[in-house]
Amino acid sequence: MKKYWKMVFWLLALALVGYTLSITPMADVRATLGSLRLRQIAVLALINAAIIALFAIRWWILLRTQGYRIPLWIAIRYRLAAFGVSYFTPGPQFGGEPLQVYFLHKNHAISTTDAVASLSLDKILELLANFTFLAFGIVMIAAGGFFDLRENRLLAIMVFMLAALPWLYLIGLYAKTKPLSKFARGVARIFPKSIRIAAGVKHSETQMSAFCRQNPAQIMGLMLLSGGIWIALVYEYGLMLHFLGAQLNLWQTLVFITAARLAFLAPLPGGLGSLEVSQVLAAQSLGLSTGLGVSIGLLIRLRDISFGLLGLLWGGIFAQRLPGNK
Repeated sequence: MKKYWKMVFWLLALALVGYTLSITPMADVRATLGSLRLRQIAVLALINAAIIALFAIRWWILLRTQGYRIPLWIAIRYRLAAFGVSYFTPGPQFGGEPLQVYFLHKNHAISTTDAVASLSLDKILELLANFTFLAFGIVMIAAGGFFDLRENRLLAIMVFMLAALPWLYLIGLYAKTKPLSKFARGVARIFPKSIRIAAGVKHSETQMSAFCRQNPAQIMGLMLLSGGIWIALVYEYGLMLHFLGAQLNLWQTLVFITAARLAFLAPLPGGLGSLEVSQVLAAQSLGLSTGLGVSIGLLIRLRDISFGLLGLLWGGIFAQRLPGNK
């Protein structure tokens, strides 16, 4: 069944890519991408590297607050390795976190529960920022006249519910409700073999709850850092569109980036196919050429694949250096 579903996902992704290419004049794509200069590509690579470093800094601060002082550059390399795994794994947002836990436990003698607690808090803050921006983007697009919330109520409700979930969970941690622990206990009653997992979830969630209550200033600071990361992401996206010859305002840029974020929620590796279609639809909704949509999609794809492969390479190097590996 697992093989079957993987095949279905890949066929769907390839079908979406094929459809996108079939409705796009490739001459426009070649002309748009051909306008890029090497220095522009270098600028975009440097900005994206800085954004990846900011993601790692947020996690690094969480670890330091827990009392674990690993070098920042090591945290950046671990985060990049995890990005590589997540990017090539079907499904949105997740995939590389177990690798980060593995590195922390094996290379720095950090307990699994402490590692899981730091990564879980980091992921909550990341999802909080991502889904909040998604809801904000939809509201801004609607305010700019590009999107009618009344005609797309189901999508709006789903997005706002996603935005509310990490906020509610963070509030729950402050209130000591521990919803994941309760869920894990319920699963353990049905499947007794999972009782150790339930105990680990309870321990990690207890640590997360204590961290939030004991370090409210750090949590607020990290939330502001997450907001700063999103400002950098919007700036990078606008710069990519500018380098491709599109002179767009903030609302038009938000149409592209919100469509891209929705596409990455699809259960496809790296949003393959869904990203390309989303950018073509965004371009069409603004009266722009489909060639621009395909070009920005390919540029994003090239950027993410490059950093993803670099992360996998570093991940392999770290795995070889672990104790007991030759």
